[in-house]
Amino acid sequence: MKIAYLGPKGTYTGEVARNLFPDKELVSLNSIRSVVIAVEEGKVDYGVVPLENFYNGEVRETFDSLIECSKTRIVQESSLEIIHCIGALKGHGDIKNIFSKDQALEQSGKYLLKFYPNSQTIAVSSTSEAASKIREGNILDSAAIASEKSLKEFGLEILDSDICPNNKTRFAVLGRDSPLATGKDKTFLVIHPPYRDRPGILNNILSFFAGFGINLESIQSRPDGKNGYYFYVELNGHEQEPKIQKSIDAIRFSLDPEFKHNDTIRILGSFKDTNWKG
Repeated sequence: MKIAYLGPKGTYTGEVARNLFPDKELVSLNSIRSVVIAVEEGKVDYGVVPLENFYNGEVRETFDSLIECSKTRIVQESSLEIIHCIGALKGHGDIKNIFSKDQALEQSGKYLLKFYPNSQTIAVSSTSEAASKIREGNILDSAAIASEKSLKEFGLEILDSDICPNNKTRFAVLGRDSPLATGKDKTFLVIHPPYRDRPGILNNILSFFAGFGINLESIQSRPDGKNGYYFYVELNGHEQEPKIQKSIDAIRFSLDPEFKHNDTIRILGSFKDTNWKG
């Protein structure tokens, strides 16, 4: 069994993948999109990608990649306490640049503004790549934000630890199967209204969930690049439950009564609720 994850070695995603699949072959890929596509094309059995963070919300690249797929689904969620550290090479000079993944830079924004207000932040594909870049380039005027383990693996000394306290990230396990209901589940949907100028579309969508007694965990919007929006909805319940099925059918008929569009509403996955924020 092969498990793809956002690499390279030393990322938080890699740590989650090892925890969930300790005896399986792990495949490091250089972007979230690459992981999603590998699952979609059947090159790996499962993929692990970041989904949401306490500080900066959803990981946009994950959602944007999922809507391009027809087979890949979220089959499990897992979470990890994120302890960001900042490190540099021994003998470093003034820190002019700080490398890390964009989400890590955002999460550490308050700390950086306080202690490194004049340093430029530079986003790279992962936290471990940030450490690797400084090590391989022997860059003495820069620092990296990553885990303590990753910084030490690349020979960087720790300048400060836990620079973004009480931080936690939820990760998604991606697959092509559909887990059975457990009685305590969540479902992710993406809704793409075909009409751009009809007032009250979102209100109508929400009214169907309320009418069937379905509790929503979250709702987020993303532009579709065509003057419209995708609405990502996370709700309590499993796609196999009758009330979930009825609400989906009702929303689909309301938005597209003649069924002219095949992407009006899609299920991105149903999986066991781990109460990751608790």
